[in-house]
Amino acid sequence: MRLSAILLLFVLFISHTVAQDYFLGGKIGYSFPTNIGRSSDELGFKDVAENGWQAAIMGKWFYNERLSLGCDLGYQLQDGSDFWNVQQYGEVSASYQTIRLLANGTYYFSHDEVRPYIGLSFGAYYMMNTIDFASNGLTNQSVKYTAKVWKPGVAPQLGLLVELSKKTMLDIHVQMDIITNMQAIYYPDAEPDYTENPHEKQNQISINIGLLFGL
Repeated sequence: MRLSAILLLFVLFISHTVAQDYFLGGKIGYSFPTNIGRSSDELGFKDVAENGWQAAIMGKWFYNERLSLGCDLGYQLQDGSDFWNVQQYGEVSASYQTIRLLANGTYYFSHDEVRPYIGLSFGAYYMMNTIDFASNGLTNQSVKYTAKVWKPGVAPQLGLLVELSKKTMLDIHVQMDIITNMQAIYYPDAEPDYTENPHEKQNQISINIGLLFGL
């Protein structure tokens, strides 16, 4: 009887501890394409894409008050910039979509209600870049393609974690996604010929805000 009571108390203690350690939530962000990694005379992501919105589901496990591990499943959409505006030749639409699956580690500089932190994520990015050009010329110069590719990348973060209650946290952070190069592919035999992903690098900086809820 005494053993059963001890086991019950142990299970309740473990359940309570786990409930304090695991958090699940979501975030939204606003992203800015950058030309970081490209020289001034090279075409970059900032030249071809507009700012865009992103959303993600995220989770955290607190190993202790200063360290956490987590994951991030997100989606991002950015439209093409005025670089693609060639109205005298036809109508162009461009979009850049990204699905990311990241694991991350975070170090907190304090264990107070407001915790400044640095973090690093790494994982996979699935990018879908679409160009649709409808030519209005006498000859058919229309081009339409969607380039789909998986690329690895890393994403350092700098942020604040605010404890709103024992089971609710506000997460505000700046993140930079650094993705390995996409290869620019030239199709000389296409009619007309064109280059896929001419900007090659697709790095970006985002400002994010999210909520985490204890399980």
